[in-house]
Amino acid sequence: MSISGENLPVGISDFEKLRSQNARYVDKTSFLRPLLKSAVEVSLLLRPRRFGKTLSMSMLATFMEMNYQDPEDLSRQERLFKGLHVYDNDQELCRQFMGRYPVISVSLKDVDGKTEIDALNCLLDILFELYKKFGFLANSQKLDQTTKKGFAERIEFCQRINRELTKPENKETAKNVIRTSLAFLMSALVEEYGRPVAVLVDEYDVPLQKATVNGYYPEMLELVRSVMSSTFKDNPHLFKGYVTGCLRITHQSIFTGVNNFKTFGTNDRIYSGFIGLTLEETRQLFQDYGLENRLQDAVDWYDGYNFRGTDMLCPWSVLNFMKDALEDDPATFMPQNYWANSSGNDILEICMKHPDETDTMRLQHLMEGKSLEISLMEFASYPRISGESSFDVFGTMMLHTGYFTVNKDGEEKAGDEEKDETKDEIQNETSSVSAKTLIRIPNREVRQCFADKAGELFSRNNSQWLRQALDLRDALLAGDSQKAEDTVNEMLKFFISIKDSAYESFYHGFLAGTLGMTVTSKIKLQSNRESGNGFADMVITDNRSLTAAILEMKKSPSDGPMSMRRICDEALEQIDDTKYDQEFKATYGTIHKYGLAFHCKDCRIAKG
Repeated sequence: MSISGENLPVGISDFEKLRSQNARYVDKTSFLRPLLKSAVEVSLLLRPRRFGKTLSMSMLATFMEMNYQDPEDLSRQERLFKGLHVYDNDQELCRQFMGRYPVISVSLKDVDGKTEIDALNCLLDILFELYKKFGFLANSQKLDQTTKKGFAERIEFCQRINRELTKPENKETAKNVIRTSLAFLMSALVEEYGRPVAVLVDEYDVPLQKATVNGYYPEMLELVRSVMSSTFKDNPHLFKGYVTGCLRITHQSIFTGVNNFKTFGTNDRIYSGFIGLTLEETRQLFQDYGLENRLQDAVDWYDGYNFRGTDMLCPWSVLNFMKDALEDDPATFMPQNYWANSSGNDILEICMKHPDETDTMRLQHLMEGKSLEISLMEFASYPRISGESSFDVFGTMMLHTGYFTVNKDGEEKAGDEEKDETKDEIQNETSSVSAKTLIRIPNREVRQCFADKAGELFSRNNSQWLRQALDLRDALLAGDSQKAEDTVNEMLKFFISIKDSAYESFYHGFLAGTLGMTVTSKIKLQSNRESGNGFADMVITDNRSLTAAILEMKKSPSDGPMSMRRICDEALEQIDDTKYDQEFKATYGTIHKYGLAFHCKDCRIAKG
């Protein structure tokens, strides 16, 4: 392992810029040999967001890319890779691949748009910058006039001033330009240099994700599929293709007809340590910057990802923590949640609003640090996540995007027995459901994302939740135990807490938080208030109607009717035996007593 440079490269995803600025680089060049020598022609590398996919692709592109003015000049690579593993230890690979190929590299990570036209404009902007880079081809002595004319026409159209995509004919022209521009450029480069072209597409699924959210998914799917097909399918000008993203979409859906294609996800060993920081790399970084005493904090907050047995940390979070700690007080600066605001959390909110109480309980178990078994789903298209989606769909998508990880103890259940990676690199991906896999929330940072989202959903900011809380309060003060029970059960379907549901404190926290939203200058909530010979779990008082409601809660060993009723009776007996109502009799004319029994997502309320 080699780590070079001085400055922490927070937010730098360009390899040449990083090396030129003497920024700290964790050496991943040992992975160049398997990437370049593999029999696989097109590789799809899947990793969660903010794990360094763009920097990894930039390093790979920089290593391969030739000097277009002087194809035999390798000085750029010698300057940038000297001192790294591949240059110092693998000259045979350098002689064969370093600076030897034309390279087309595009990143789709910033393709966004509320409308299809917005997204098309983003894609045309990317192509305009790409074609400007290769603008020298317009004056080539080797390209024929037809090719040079086509090159010039594409540059001219890609300029924003010439688009006018609101016109149907221009919109269709834009799509045709996008569909064919990579393949056209590949052909021109081969004609110019006589060498096949390496093509790298970073974050291929971002346009699909944005299109799903904004309602033009079918159009974007067709466009992305066409781009991938023209670029990678039976293209004689292709040397290698490398594509990155978060989500696994079936070979047949996006990469239709692409031969010699292979997906490498987080459960494949061959590139497990390529994208992201291993635990050993993180330890070395902290030692180099004198932060050894803060390593455990970083591990607690940012470790926990299991990429086929390799402990991985999110570089975005680790580097931001190190930078902030060094600029503040290295000894006391507390870890922050850097990952939460690095991208949208739409799927998290939808998942936590799931209407199925069984699935909500599954999510609750994950919040408590437990593991859960799901069936991995391979999507035929970018999933339209909604409240009706199965938990397996949620779980698989959240696994790919980094909210969950595979449990090490359950690794053998992932349906991927140890095998010769080289002999079995090429395989078709046709199944839609894989074997069952144990998943968990990886670390405190991601768990905090869930907790923060729960804080938003189960608060006054959510008008529906507040309305239910007010209904519960009013039912308890009115003596309506049945309505109170129905309301609690409906709310429990959705409620998720960072507290452990195995204990009564989970349910106490649920009711305290829920009823606490409803207090006014006249209606008060008292929790665990000492009264009579002991403590009442909760008391609501209304000074307008001079009414009090005393609540005693207990956890039932089962949800059977007899068991739940017995627990309710025990709670009511406790109210009477310990005289919880004693201090309220002098002030309040009406006192309601409630015994509450809870089991998982079920509640029974009996009135005394």
